[in-house]
Amino acid sequence: MPVAKDNKGYTSPELPCCQVVITGLDVNVPQATIANKRLRKTKNLPFTEPPLFANKNYEMMATGAPIVSATQAYLKHPDWSEYGNGSLYLQKPFGKGRYIEFYILHKQEHQPQYLSDCAEHKILEQYGVMAARLHAVFATYAAGQAEPWKQSFILRGSELIKTLKVYKSKKLTKSQRLKAIADLALVVGTLGAVIYWYEGELNLCIKERCLLWMVSVQEYSQPNLFGDPDELCEVIIRVQPGLWTYNFLNYQGEQSKTALYQYGFIPKQVFEIDPHRQKLATSLALYIIQNSRTHKSGTYTIHSLLSEILPSSQIEQAVNDYRYGWRLKETLEEALLILKDKVGIKIEFDDETYPMWLRPLWAMPDELSCLSVKERNQHLLGTKRFPDNYIQNFLFPAKLIFKLPSPIQRHLNQFKPRKTNTSGDKPQNQKNNPATPTSTSTPELAETSSQANTTPQIIELARTGELTGAIVRQLRTAKRISQRQVASAIGMSQSWLRDIETEGRDKPVPQKYAVKLKEVLGIVS
Repeated sequence: MPVAKDNKGYTSPELPCCQVVITGLDVNVPQATIANKRLRKTKNLPFTEPPLFANKNYEMMATGAPIVSATQAYLKHPDWSEYGNGSLYLQKPFGKGRYIEFYILHKQEHQPQYLSDCAEHKILEQYGVMAARLHAVFATYAAGQAEPWKQSFILRGSELIKTLKVYKSKKLTKSQRLKAIADLALVVGTLGAVIYWYEGELNLCIKERCLLWMVSVQEYSQPNLFGDPDELCEVIIRVQPGLWTYNFLNYQGEQSKTALYQYGFIPKQVFEIDPHRQKLATSLALYIIQNSRTHKSGTYTIHSLLSEILPSSQIEQAVNDYRYGWRLKETLEEALLILKDKVGIKIEFDDETYPMWLRPLWAMPDELSCLSVKERNQHLLGTKRFPDNYIQNFLFPAKLIFKLPSPIQRHLNQFKPRKTNTSGDKPQNQKNNPATPTSTSTPELAETSSQANTTPQIIELARTGELTGAIVRQLRTAKRISQRQVASAIGMSQSWLRDIETEGRDKPVPQKYAVKLKEVLGIVS
């Protein structure tokens, strides 16, 4: 039977949209709308902190005992012990009856189901080194706050991914990367601590229980055509530093000798190390930099260094298993090369304890490095083989000296403890100023009065002399002044200054305000 041609029921393919009726549904789904669907940029998001390393290659970072030992807790997850009820803990002693004990708090109502259902050892094993890196980022933002125990900071998930340089695989969609960084932030927010401490002239023992970071996450997604949440557009992470900061990151408290203010500097290159392929290098970089203020000599034995970042079982296996020890030596030498070439840390080998035959190829003279292993050993040792038990007897006792990149080392060297005036006579410039302190054990910057009230910051001003929002923030945090104080001094609102520091961080401040800001922040034109 012939079929008559009838074009009335067909829609021209050139039209932008055609309707398809789906049986059982009350809606017609526009095909072109599905094909052209794009995620829209979210609007009206909360104000977030500027990304790290926007104008400089180094940032100030909190480096107190809770920070360093928490990094170790993430890296040494197999060393955690078990309570009777199956929960885990890790205790880090500091001598004189002081210790910090870490635990995981992951069964709270506000936490997602996957986190509550996951065993603690699985959380630590899965997120260990990644959590340590994000923990370092949080410590960097906390160091920029005047009173971190009172102030929270808000971070954008997409910016954190760029800072940490993670989840860059093309196999992951933007939504999946944002979900991964949100999960990581929530994991870092589960680490709690019991701090048993007393310091300086405080004849008082303090036992404090707190989370290191109180983290909340907002996930922004665009609803699909059926009104259900679909792809994530952005993640906003709000972080409130724990109360430990009052005792370990308190600038005013340090001046009055009632608290500590411990910090250092971290270079941008640390976050450029691949945490998966170069895990040992990542761990070494975080520990050495965070520990640089308390370990000023920079001298470590291989055993003491590895024991701080590797599980004890790996140290024992390196001693008992020749092949494993050899692989650990090679991995260590590769990690040290990354620290030297990528991070800029200078490494010196102790001539007395670190013999030439034991050093990595890149640390040997050319005439030795070009030889085969057997020829080199024959030349240096008189035998083709390494001595028996050389891991335990030679490698572990060997000493290394680490020197941080010169800009960081220069700033750390500016800390000079004031000497007590034992003569009983005040200096001439203090005779009529009884409020001027005559002695303290607190490290301080240099000799000028303006520097004495600040903490060191690496601030790179533009050659044009223009004052940008980023520079305003750097100078303000360096002087430990709040946004409200600066804004009030120039007759503006706090929200105005916040906009200058965030939305206008890369833009020059209008001249009429720049003049007043320079006066308040002590910039000499």
